Amino acid sequence: MTPEQFLVEMSQAPSRKSQEQKGLGRALLRTVALDLPHMLKKTGFTIRRTVGWRVIVSTVLYLAVAASVSYHCYRNNMFDIDLLGYAGSVALAETRDIVRAHHLVYREPLTPHLRGLDADGKQADANGKQAADLRRRAADPYYSAIFLPYFAIKPLYLLTLETAHGVGFSVIDSSRAVSVLFYFGIAAMLWTYTRSWLSLLVLVLPETMLLGQANEPDGMSCFFLLLGLWLVFLKRRDIGLLALVLAIWVRPENVLLCLLVILLLLIDGRLDLPKAAVLALLCVGSDLLINHFGYPWRELYHHLLGGEPGTGNSIAAAEYVRSVVKGIRDMLHSPAPVFALLWLVCFPLVGKEFRQIMGITLLFSAGRFLVFPPYEPRYYPLFFLTTAIAAVLVISSNPYLQGRVAKAR
Repeated sequence: MTPEQFLVEMSQAPSRKSQEQKGLGRALLRTVALDLPHMLKKTGFTIRRTVGWRVIVSTVLYLAVAASVSYHCYRNNMFDIDLLGYAGSVALAETRDIVRAHHLVYREPLTPHLRGLDADGKQADANGKQAADLRRRAADPYYSAIFLPYFAIKPLYLLTLETAHGVGFSVIDSSRAVSVLFYFGIAAMLWTYTRSWLSLLVLVLPETMLLGQANEPDGMSCFFLLLGLWLVFLKRRDIGLLALVLAIWVRPENVLLCLLVILLLLIDGRLDLPKAAVLALLCVGSDLLINHFGYPWRELYHHLLGGEPGTGNSIAAAEYVRSVVKGIRDMLHSPAPVFALLWLVCFPLVGKEFRQIMGITLLFSAGRFLVFPPYEPRYYPLFFLTTAIAAVLVISSNPYLQGRVAKAR
């Protein structure tokens, strides 16, 4: 090889080497691109988007439908008798004067029933006595005021009503607005639990719509309980205990459920004994503090059993037994037996975490009935809703139904 040929060969070598490296790089990239999906499939690794557009659209549509149902509840409010007590408490907190508070309540467009004008007060039956009592409450501010301490034991609910009144709602409409707000919150929790459009069927059940139409703290209480149970058991976040404690300040009897949750967390090892004891003392202390600002416990319990105001110095065992018998009779003529059967069917078919929620809810409902035997569906919304959620979860996870949906798509 001549010197000239050697110099030419050396000048061309780097370009040939770089071309060979580029060719090897392209081949390597092509191999990886072809084999990567098979490698990921073999290892069980899947790439998913955190939030798909279908989930977003479904959630927005569901919440839009839930908002329309909530508005329907606001337009078709029940205007039950307890509305007078809650509205009177809000008015008294604003004016600090019994007569002016009474005027604020009764200047509103109340129904004839709330004014005692839909029945003859001279009748000897229960409707006649109730009408006569309501007419007396409408005419006498001081007689009406003796009912207010019965409603003082729901402090968080009353504070929420006062907030709604402060932003512009009347003392009557504030109760309607708060009920609808937490009814919508319950709708959001149903979607959080199930991610299924079947939740709309649960939302329009009479036992659920009652929470949005009644002038009671039951919707607010149920929302906090659903939120707390979801965080504690399904998300395994101890911060959910805060929502459960807040529920005590909405309805003091929720202390029973809180104690059951603390006991289960202690058994599962998620809480040690000192922490469980502190939480239990916090729950019981909250209940005692709340009841301190109402009537004495005997008076409150006697009124719950149907007694007249100011006559609860003693509670006879026969009175409690009669209330239990009546409560059982009313329960048997309600949807409760159907939900109980549905609970038995769904309990073994759901996951462990939700079985814990169902078990606690059942024990809480049974304990509440034994302590407070008068039965009304609005006292047991948590049992109805958790059972209905379990039914939705069972239907959504059914292989046959999943196959039918896949074929339809």
